[in-house]
Amino acid sequence: MKNVSKRRATAALLAIVAIAASACSGDEPNASGPTTAMAPSSNSTVGGIDGSIAIPDQTSSFESAPITWRPCGSFECAEVAVPLDYAEGSGQASLEIAVGRIPAANPSERLGVLVVNPGGPGGSGLELLEAFAAGFFPQELDAFDIVSFDPRGVGASEPAFACGADGERLAATNDIEGDIDTAAETRIAEDAALLCVESMGAVAGLLHTEFVARDMDIIRAALGEDQISYLGYSYGSTIGTWYASLFPNRVRAMVLDGAQDPIDPSATTAERVANDILEIETFEVLLDRALSACDDASCEIFNDGDPLSLYLRATQKFDLVANELDDNPLAGPLGLITTLYSEDTWSLLYAGIAGLAIDDDPSVFASSAQFQIPNPGQVSITGHINCLDDWVVESHVDRADRINDSEVMFDEIEDQLPLLAALNFDTFDACPYYDQFAPEPLSIALDGANVPILVIGNPNDPATPFVESVGLATETLSNGYLIEVEHLQHTVYPDNACVVRLVHEVLLETTYPTDRRTTCLRED
Repeated sequence: MKNVSKRRATAALLAIVAIAASACSGDEPNASGPTTAMAPSSNSTVGGIDGSIAIPDQTSSFESAPITWRPCGSFECAEVAVPLDYAEGSGQASLEIAVGRIPAANPSERLGVLVVNPGGPGGSGLELLEAFAAGFFPQELDAFDIVSFDPRGVGASEPAFACGADGERLAATNDIEGDIDTAAETRIAEDAALLCVESMGAVAGLLHTEFVARDMDIIRAALGEDQISYLGYSYGSTIGTWYASLFPNRVRAMVLDGAQDPIDPSATTAERVANDILEIETFEVLLDRALSACDDASCEIFNDGDPLSLYLRATQKFDLVANELDDNPLAGPLGLITTLYSEDTWSLLYAGIAGLAIDDDPSVFASSAQFQIPNPGQVSITGHINCLDDWVVESHVDRADRINDSEVMFDEIEDQLPLLAALNFDTFDACPYYDQFAPEPLSIALDGANVPILVIGNPNDPATPFVESVGLATETLSNGYLIEVEHLQHTVYPDNACVVRLVHEVLLETTYPTDRRTTCLRED
């Protein structure tokens, strides 16, 4: 194994967690005449509560045609034109956003539009609609037109995300040994970070969440709706937070499940590293819990009471998993981590460890990874958008500090998270070099603009740290309500009856809890 830099190994762990989190929660332009998005009123009913909110007019003047729906399998679909760059004036180039809808079951009792997002970044809203169409969500939501969309760069939206040819970034950075500490290596790193721009053009730097939220308001206007309700999972909570902050008068009701806090108040390397550790330490806890549960000979990695040694041996053979999936270095670690999201999948974890450690058989982890990893050798849209967003909300942290943060974090991972440290492998962290094309920094208060927002947080969530859900509801949002519930997987609704009741009170009745913090009991 080559000398793996601290910065690069740290980025690898964060990339795995980001992609795994997004996994747990896929043509003609309209010909109708244009419609102009309406500017919000300074006095309106926001989230079911009467009040006046003083906000700048964030509504775009971009004109998009009314939506013309067509049959699309189990739902209806269409495309909506949105601006390429909201910083430009009218008449600019546009993108095509793929939108889907399941009409309300009973039009006479219709409550409006519920926009849903599955998370990511990079999750397909159209794929989430398939779950709604299949009846996996409560019938009470049939009172809404259920609408979702593939965010810019995702799924059926155009242009599709691209970032170099297969393996190009890995090949370009393969000559970098250890840390990037020469002018030549810095140039290689900068060129590698620019691959997305070279592949997509300027749109590569315009895929960040602020613009996704603005796209959502263009969709609202094209739907002819004054307000929308919103249900966002995981990263979808970041879209919701941006939307409420930009367009508070357009929000009827909002629920954020497995909610992330887009704001990191950290001012120093030590604080930022501590926050990053929180993002991944749940996986350390789950790994330890899963290995400890293998406590008798009926467990195939019991190994006379030492399952840990088999785990460590398996992590040294991740190259066998990579070989099964076009030499993708994410394959082994991601294949293992995706077996941690539920106790029901721990048997796969044990089988995967046994297969690799004892029989050199990568099939279990290769199978669990194959639908979750980006194209071989390519950058995932998850990592790309996270990098863009980081530069938007943390523009004060420069390139040198970002690299230093990662080096410090590597030491902390080795000290605090030894099971995750064993997943160490060589990959390239491009984020510090996104300063070459980063979007404009944050220019508004990302606080939800006093819109009442229900936040669901789970102390056992393997992907979103509970402290982030708490921070979002109690510190970042100006009018947040927190539901705390223990649940053994990422996101909760609709799998807990107490949560379902509270969510439906918000979405169906725009009634929020009496208390700012409510606890629901765990249901197995």
